[in-house]
Amino acid sequence: MKKIETNLKDCYILEPKRFGDNRGYFSSITKEELEELGFKGFYQKSESKSVKGTVRGLHFQKDPYCQAKVVYCTNGAVLDVVVDMRKDSETYGQYTSVELTPENGKMLYVPRGFAHGFVALTDDAIFNYFVDNKYMPRMEGGIAWDDKEVNIPWNDTFNQYNIDMPLLSAKDSNRCTLEQCDAKFYRRPRRFLVTGVTGQLGYDIVKELYERGEYDVLALSSKDMDITDINQVMNIVKNYKPDVIFHCAAWTAVDKAEVMPEECKKVNIEGTKNIVDASLEVGAKVIYTSTDYVFDGTKYIQDTYSENDKTHPMSVYGNTKYLGEEEVRRNPNHFITRISWVFGINGNNFVKTMLRLADKLDKLNVVDDQIGSPTYTVDLAKTLVEMSFTEKYGTYNITNEGYCSWAEFAKYIMKVNNKNCIINPVTTEEYYAGKDISLIAYRPKNSKLEKNKLESAGFERLPEWQDAVDRYSEELNTNKVYKYKKN
Repeated sequence: MKKIETNLKDCYILEPKRFGDNRGYFSSITKEELEELGFKGFYQKSESKSVKGTVRGLHFQKDPYCQAKVVYCTNGAVLDVVVDMRKDSETYGQYTSVELTPENGKMLYVPRGFAHGFVALTDDAIFNYFVDNKYMPRMEGGIAWDDKEVNIPWNDTFNQYNIDMPLLSAKDSNRCTLEQCDAKFYRRPRRFLVTGVTGQLGYDIVKELYERGEYDVLALSSKDMDITDINQVMNIVKNYKPDVIFHCAAWTAVDKAEVMPEECKKVNIEGTKNIVDASLEVGAKVIYTSTDYVFDGTKYIQDTYSENDKTHPMSVYGNTKYLGEEEVRRNPNHFITRISWVFGINGNNFVKTMLRLADKLDKLNVVDDQIGSPTYTVDLAKTLVEMSFTEKYGTYNITNEGYCSWAEFAKYIMKVNNKNCIINPVTTEEYYAGKDISLIAYRPKNSKLEKNKLESAGFERLPEWQDAVDRYSEELNTNKVYKYKKN
């Protein structure tokens, strides 16, 4: 394949070799060739048909669903046009154009962070493109095709091809200018640091970043970085200089925290303070996972907790996570995400416990007066990664949709996984009868978190918790382990 530089950084005209004779020709482009250009993994092939004079564009998708494209024409002719929107690029705001026809066999490689469009120069112009990221309608964006600052000479093309009036969709007729556009793209890859990678959420955040084509990730376990050691934290963070820190490392053994409060405080408060101090040194955003335990759970069961409700943690664990929130608020570029009843492939959780016990016992007593939302780390990771590309800072409740008791949760787990174990609903008091209460952390009875703020900020609500359990059960049964790369 011949790669021809354009006037725009990282954007290339491609001319795959053609092998032919009097019968026709054969041509191809390989995965390796695409990856060398910057393509981050084939996701989708699409095709459009347009009549002469149709202008489509100038389109893009916002991060983390930004797409690179390889585009070409298989019938008729188009003039393909792209604009560099990457703010740190020396060709920011400039355009390039190339005529694509099946006869000339040219393709155009459009990097992530570019606005893309074309005008059909003939009737029945069939336009094809490969993309390297998921299509996400709510993340669609665009700039005005005739932005005067970009100054694409469309009229020269219209005159040359006898196009009297361009045909545009209503949406493309009312796009903002490049200067007005709120999308922020950069040529330099973002850097992400993830603490607690051996836990459920940290593991799925790394996986989600890779799936979005983000590979500059430093994923750390407690063995790699002791968050309670300020010197070690500072050295690692200042050397790596992340743009975003996902702080997932935490003391999560809620009962053990009652008998080892100082150790819990050291990790959840002092460790978080160290992460925040380091983030301020390098100007990194911090995304911190908190918990429903910051509330006492005494609201009427029909009510929900919003982000503005007064916190009142009743356990050592809940209190340390709340004080961790206070540390995170020292960094103005922060996201505090309150989550509950988490389950994921890489660690222990309620689902795994129920399935393990179901293989041994015919009947289980499970608490029925604590209500909350089971939350799948795969779904949670998608939203947290999306947040990291925005500046919609603040505190958010994020859980899968719907509410249930632990007993209802357990019954559904048994149903989905074809287990015959009977779930016997009991009260919290009945469940802990005869046990030393001083060794047991307080559990909120109402952990119903309201997600209106999440939606109003433009983020999608997570799927229903039953759907999440269905998919997690399938993930457990396939027994696939994702390997992350060491930076």
